[in-house]
Amino acid sequence: MLSQKTRYAIRAMQHLADHYGKGPVQLAEIARAQNIPANFLTTILSELGRFGIVDSQRGKDGGYWLALPPIDITYGDLIRVMRGSLALVPCASRFAHEKCVNCVEEGECRTRALMLQVRDRTAELLDSVRLSDPIEPEPADLPDES
Repeated sequence: MLSQKTRYAIRAMQHLADHYGKGPVQLAEIARAQNIPANFLTTILSELGRFGIVDSQRGKDGGYWLALPPIDITYGDLIRVMRGSLALVPCASRFAHEKCVNCVEEGECRTRALMLQVRDRTAELLDSVRLSDPIEPEPADLPDES
């Protein structure tokens, strides 16, 4: 499951992608439009800046913008920056591998084998979708009125 921080980061980046090439976007505008607490958003954008994904400028005419074109940023990139990994369990992570505590040997663990497949399919999808790709919201499921 994605953390709230990761979901906020994705929404903020989508907002910046929508405004790409139009100059800096003020933090307050992103926070309001995406319903993200401003203090938390500051931390998230700072972290994304350290990874070279976001740039910023202070001052009255300042704000935030994407440091890379939206076509060069995948959703897989964003999630890895925010979570460290796409894997659901540490033993299935490609870049942040850790042995699981209180588990059987990795070579004998069927759960790990399944989670490796989940990780690979998730990476395939998330690494193929870019911030520049149009994504239409899905209608919310309506409760059954029977």
